Amino acid sequence: MAEYKQTPENSSLSLSTPPLVTNISEADAILTDAIKHVCEETEWEYGEVWIPEADNTILQLSPAWYITTRVDSDRKLAWKQFRCCSEEFVLYPGEGLPGRVFSAQQPEWIADVSIQSEFYFLRNQIAKAFGVKSALGVPVVEAHLQIVLVFFMSKIWDENKQVIASTEAVAEQLKPLLPSLN
Repeated sequence: MAEYKQTPENSSLSLSTPPLVTNISEADAILTDAIKHVCEETEWEYGEVWIPEADNTILQLSPAWYITTRVDSDRKLAWKQFRCCSEEFVLYPGEGLPGRVFSAQQPEWIADVSIQSEFYFLRNQIAKAFGVKSALGVPVVEAHLQIVLVFFMSKIWDENKQVIASTEAVAEQLKPLLPSLN
């Protein structure tokens, strides 16, 4: 695996976020743009967003997701199938990667989700079926509102602090969007 190298182009991933989001479809478009930006500027192949219900008791997969343009058609199909199977999941805070990131309000990197127990990584079986390996979950927290960005790839990738920092920089730029999601 090629190592992610911080360059002037990717040292500070930056988004163009509109100052005011007036509806959920605009919010979904901005979230999709954010995960697209992270995927295209790093090595992540697939990104998704988990959003809590208004009472913060469960997390659901948002309509915002993205598959990088760098993967071939077979890999793209596998990511679409992974996404389709994931749509049925509803998580509690502390449960699964998105739930743990939501509760801890800290990023979490897993080098190989396919070797984790189903208790630790709930989508373990789908990860195995569709060749999912590495994962990163990053929280976006503003006051009492929060979402979780999650990224995956089909290769084992040891934790990379530069990638985490760059992804957190994008997450920071999404904070003004959070009130429109509740």
